Amino acid sequence: MSLSSADITHLESVLAQGKKPKVMFTESAGQVAGKSGKVVALDEARDGDFVLVAFGSDQLPFSPAELRLPERGESSARTKAPRPRQAPEAPAPPPGPGLLPDAPEPAKKTAKATERKTVSDTAAETKPEAAPARKKTTRARSAKDKHPELTVTLTYEDGEWAVAAAKGARTLVKGVAVSHTAALSMCAAAESAEVTELVTEVVDRIRSEAAEEAAALRKRLEEAEARLAELG
Repeated sequence: MSLSSADITHLESVLAQGKKPKVMFTESAGQVAGKSGKVVALDEARDGDFVLVAFGSDQLPFSPAELRLPERGESSARTKAPRPRQAPEAPAPPPGPGLLPDAPEPAKKTAKATERKTVSDTAAETKPEAAPARKKTTRARSAKDKHPELTVTLTYEDGEWAVAAAKGARTLVKGVAVSHTAALSMCAAAESAEVTELVTEVVDRIRSEAAEEAAALRKRLEEAEARLAELG
């Protein structure tokens, strides 16, 4: 079972207390499935791999489908690699003279060789675990650099231009009015054909609306002058 929205809320509350809640990796996490880690942060975007988990010497982002809350009584012992089995030692010979007094010695050598082979096989099986850490390191860096350092936005609405600025996810300036001349200068500084095309459409619409308004005012002025002429 993966993390639900309620589980995410629980993790967020635990992090707010200055603690690092424990989570378990599901089968979707690949070769680290069944192991445990500690949540150190939640990305505000809540999209994709937004749960930053520390395990071992790594801190990598995972999605809620790759994590679950630990069950009661579940210990961190599951994260340790299994110890190799030792071959049983040969039984001690019975007291008294024997026909083959040196027979137990080769048995000890065989047990040591078996132990060395088991340790080597176990080490070979645990080596691939380092691969997913290298593969996901890039995703960890990209999650930290997700928000740009500074964002400046120019908008046009209801006949007025406005500019806003944000640093990362925090808004610094919101909806400050600017003149048409300053707004057009900012657009021209972009030196972008797409931006120029869009701004030209807006300016043409402003010019058309102003022309219609001027025509209406001239008509009203002509009507007023005609009435004055009649009153002579």
